[in-house]
Amino acid sequence: MSLPRLSRQSLHLVLRAGRDLHALTSMDISRLFYPSREEAKAAETKSKEDSSLRVGKGSLPVPSIYYSPLRSPVSELASDRLKDAFALFGKSKVLCSDAGGFATMYNAESHSFLSVPELNSPKGARYIAISIPHVDSAMFGDKLRGNHTDSLYMMAMVPGELCSFEMLAYYPKSRWRWRPLPPPPFHSDPKYRTPDSIPFALVGGTRILVSSDRATYSFDTVAMEWSKAGDWVLPFLSKLEYDTELKMWFGISTRSPCGELCAVDLSAVALGSCDELPVVQHVGLDVDLPQKYWKLMDAAVVNLGSGRFCIARFFVVVDDHDEYQSHAVVFTGVEVAPSHEEEGVLSMVNHKSECLVTDEIEQVL
Repeated sequence: MSLPRLSRQSLHLVLRAGRDLHALTSMDISRLFYPSREEAKAAETKSKEDSSLRVGKGSLPVPSIYYSPLRSPVSELASDRLKDAFALFGKSKVLCSDAGGFATMYNAESHSFLSVPELNSPKGARYIAISIPHVDSAMFGDKLRGNHTDSLYMMAMVPGELCSFEMLAYYPKSRWRWRPLPPPPFHSDPKYRTPDSIPFALVGGTRILVSSDRATYSFDTVAMEWSKAGDWVLPFLSKLEYDTELKMWFGISTRSPCGELCAVDLSAVALGSCDELPVVQHVGLDVDLPQKYWKLMDAAVVNLGSGRFCIARFFVVVDDHDEYQSHAVVFTGVEVAPSHEEEGVLSMVNHKSECLVTDEIEQVL
């Protein structure tokens, strides 16, 4: 039986294109999936007999447009803190922000830029960004014309900015607006250290869950208040994606050297604090990679609906002496469904994988 249409048809890639220059392009996701689950299973069985069939070689799509920041870091010291930031707004718009907070919005459908206000403070190299539809417009305290669509929340994970957390809302018949939000409690903790991995998720449609280096906190976007979810840290590399059919959140585990897909039920967190970390279920990512020479640096999960995901994993490739050889990004299309053999367990089918040997890909949105 053929699979339902993917909820998204493309990935948005942010590329390094030279000093202070970025390129934006799109990658067709459908090429990572077979037409049906049965074909994917048959191909997976065949690839187990011949490992050379598991990962195909891909190439970078031609850039759609180039982005040059208005302002750049004034020194090498500042460049580590004040870097350009990118965030997905809805499904087809990408916010581009430079080291000074100047922002513009790229529309991937019309291949054009839209003017948006500057951020109150730049977000730097370590930040989270999450797009949420239909947040209450009353938070602005004045009447804005037109129906509110989506909001973009951006938060710097490095404390010190005057406005580390803010949201952008768009009103079709009025204007874009940034609103400062309360900073997270861990920013005022003198013992806080910015974690290497920043796991976060949208829970219940209105709560942003984010882990610091020692605990996890929840921000209520309606009440605009922070609360502590628990003294535990989500063991994931980056953003978790929620699947409405499976009713689970999916992300890449920090406990696996090659980045395995895991699932967790965070619904109880939306109701209040939890004494213990919710149970994390291993799902898998059976792609044959030479683990000895490939070191996982980062990963991203993109939800495509109906239990399907695109997983992008960033590797550094080294030789026998642990000397750098190259960068590689592996894109994998997977399908997750309840197991027919064991109740409450998820099973996964790999579709297709492509490896791009390049250091140009900066972000996958």
